[in-house]
Amino acid sequence: MTHIFNNSGVYKLTCKTCKQVYVGQTSRNLKQRYQEHIPYIKNNNPQSAFAQHILNNQHEYDTIDEIMKMLKPTTLPC
Repeated sequence: MTHIFNNSGVYKLTCKTCKQVYVGQTSRNLKQRYQEHIPYIKNNNPQSAFAQHILNNQHEYDTIDEIMKMLKPTTLPC
């Protein structure tokens, strides 16, 4: 069975500290998109709204399993 993070679609990231939610959409798989957000934080680069929130507020993030949830998978045409 394919893990949900191997799919694309609408997702949310939740701040570990304050529980504020960032909603995004990607055509890439969610795992890849999560892995793009983390270097922004580690390199102090507020290129994504999620990274900007973490950096500006000195909040914490967590593992993909803890903070990322699929809201709506991409629907493939038949």
